[in-house]
Amino acid sequence: MGLSQSRRGDSNAPRSSAVPEGDGGDVPSLTMATDGHGGLIQPRKLPNPVRESRSHRELHRELLFSHSRGLLPRRRAELPRVLENRRLRQLGEELRGPPSDLEQQLRKRHQRLEEQERGAAVGPDPRPEFLLVRDGLRKMKVAEVAARQT
Repeated sequence: MGLSQSRRGDSNAPRSSAVPEGDGGDVPSLTMATDGHGGLIQPRKLPNPVRESRSHRELHRELLFSHSRGLLPRRRAELPRVLENRRLRQLGEELRGPPSDLEQQLRKRHQRLEEQERGAAVGPDPRPEFLLVRDGLRKMKVAEVAARQT
């Protein structure tokens, strides 16, 4: 019986949530337009005040233009990026506190290796290789003698 009543339109349920045009007051989003679809009322698309604003349209146009030219906002010049990375690295080091003994030794070794590379880049050692090997052997003998005495 409920099915037949809804077909005939005898039910008391509201048919539409729309407010008639005359009673809507100043609410433009509730007004409906008829488009000849068998007398059906079609809802209008709600206006978006952000997208309709002039500043939004100009910003969107500028972003499209910069994107088409490859000037994306995330791509900054190299100098500001390097300075920011350096600043962040320094802040990270300050937050970690003083370096441990191991870190200090590793830094010293790294500096020595860099100095040796710079020295090798400037030019080879003027002494012949057999003299360098002989000096290395002397150092080893002195270390062995010192170890035996203690």
